[in-house]
Amino acid sequence: MLNYRLIGEVSFEINGFDALKLCERLRKSCKVISLYSKNETVFLTTSAFFEKRVKRLCEENDCVCETVSKRGALYFIAKYLRRYGIIFGAAAAAALIFVLSNTVTKIEIRGTDDPALISEIREVLASEGLSAGSYIPSLNCLALSDRIFSVLDGVAWASIDFKGSVVYVSVSESTQKVEAENMRMPANIVSTKDAVIVDAEVKAGQLSVLLGDAVHKGELLVSGIVDRADGAALYFHAYAKIIGRYEESLTFSQPYNETRQRPGDKTYRRSLGFFELEIPLPAMPLKKGANYSEKLQETPLRFLGMTLPFSLKTREYTEILTEEKAFSTAEALSEAYKRLAVYEKNFLGEVTVISRSVTESITDTGAEVRADYVLEGEIGRSTEIFIK
Repeated sequence: MLNYRLIGEVSFEINGFDALKLCERLRKSCKVISLYSKNETVFLTTSAFFEKRVKRLCEENDCVCETVSKRGALYFIAKYLRRYGIIFGAAAAAALIFVLSNTVTKIEIRGTDDPALISEIREVLASEGLSAGSYIPSLNCLALSDRIFSVLDGVAWASIDFKGSVVYVSVSESTQKVEAENMRMPANIVSTKDAVIVDAEVKAGQLSVLLGDAVHKGELLVSGIVDRADGAALYFHAYAKIIGRYEESLTFSQPYNETRQRPGDKTYRRSLGFFELEIPLPAMPLKKGANYSEKLQETPLRFLGMTLPFSLKTREYTEILTEEKAFSTAEALSEAYKRLAVYEKNFLGEVTVISRSVTESITDTGAEVRADYVLEGEIGRSTEIFIK
């Protein structure tokens, strides 16, 4: 009864003959909220859904039906249905709010404090269509992340996410800045190599070896515990640069036959999500029988700060190409030398090469290159002192 009153109710005053018979028909034909008769006049209150049925029934029984009052949501809304300006304005306001709720208002970059790198990231994003005012569901965050990584040498990793209308770009610098040592934690410095000490520069702590001493891996080089004259011990975070001379040997091989995998073309497919339902949007089909790696990025749609049950899902498919490659002896040696060059570029850039000897060998399965080095470089590593 309460629901009918909220939706809408209408009251009638009906005059005619045989009121009792009419009351019985009304009771059977519609949802009665109130029904009584007085001096051959029937007073009826019923749901708005039965208004036409009551009038038709009165016509069939030659009764005069007069509408006394109309109340409820249906009648309130009906008064404004033909006021097209109000309807258009409400629709335009809803559309505007929806668009603004899904429009970028701010881009926040995390993971770096370098102003130059932040400026470069913003330039890349702007060139790819991401700036203040961009429509969030139209953005491909996976492609934007890959673009930042591929264009900027200073970025080792990038990720883009949304929270409301704010875009968060998280990056990791390829060359991390060295943090200042935590001088409050007591620590020793031990050797990471079997080496001969050639130089030592101690800023904190007590040197435990002499120049020219041979040390083993794990041996104490600089102590963070210094004894005072009164017998008490002082604890430091040992800080020093210890240069040692050591030998290192590495072997790089290349088989004559090798199976390699490499990334191929990327394909993006989008779909509209509604709770657990997913509706695919038109896209280029994937190759039949191809092997793909998959990434998923989901952007929820928002309205007035509320997350709607709709979302735009973007899947990135990267084709994995498998290649069978055969090498001749000369080509296998060349590949082994390339691996040696990559190692020297990446790992020997901060050490001094005293001597280098390279030996080639050919086996039944491939070619090998052995490199023997005499190197000079930093050999110290901090280890914490646990005080009881």
